[in-house]
Amino acid sequence: MVEPKGPVNVGHVARLVQNFGVEKLYLVEPKVDLSVAAIYASHASGVLDRAVVTTFSRVRKENELLVATTAVRASKKSNVIRRTVSPDRLHEILSSSTTSSLVFGRDTTGLTNEEIRMCDATTTIDVAPAYRSLNIGHAAAILLYLASRGRGGARIGHGRTAREVFALSLYQLAEASGVPKHKTRNLSDVGKRIAASSRMTDAQLNLLSGVFRKAVATMERPQDRGSKT
Repeated sequence: MVEPKGPVNVGHVARLVQNFGVEKLYLVEPKVDLSVAAIYASHASGVLDRAVVTTFSRVRKENELLVATTAVRASKKSNVIRRTVSPDRLHEILSSSTTSSLVFGRDTTGLTNEEIRMCDATTTIDVAPAYRSLNIGHAAAILLYLASRGRGGARIGHGRTAREVFALSLYQLAEASGVPKHKTRNLSDVGKRIAASSRMTDAQLNLLSGVFRKAVATMERPQDRGSKT
């Protein structure tokens, strides 16, 4: 939970953490009195005692995969970071890495674009267009339920490094191919999110990355020899 302010929301999320067997609750720079939140956590007040009060950069460092939650979908194709995956796929995506977390934004303004960009995928809950914003406690209940479904399935096994290398290799291939700058600007974000939501393993991602790098090297070789072709 990023900069939570409401003790009721924090207490209710603590209960959900215990309900669904979540291993750890991160509180990123909380603006709330945890002793008050503990009242609303009821028998799950121990979750708040064990909660990790930290920074977003540390959460990023400690997790192979982060899934941002948002009520604001992309309105333009170029807004890659707010293109969402279905909550029905949360278990599959979160269980693909050894350490993964759902990220909930501020009670009032949600997550910033930069925070969403630091995540590997984004999800949202479909609600009526007239009022798209769900209370954090309600949203957490729905998403944690969906994330817990199918627990115990086979782990796909792709890590952050393989995804980032894939994204970088895809960007470099596009750049070497002469794709216009305005089209490659968001390509690293696209690649990272393709990899995070795919069913590919580390080995498969690394294989594709290797092919991309070899293609780049092949395209650059004539220039190294001074060829005019």
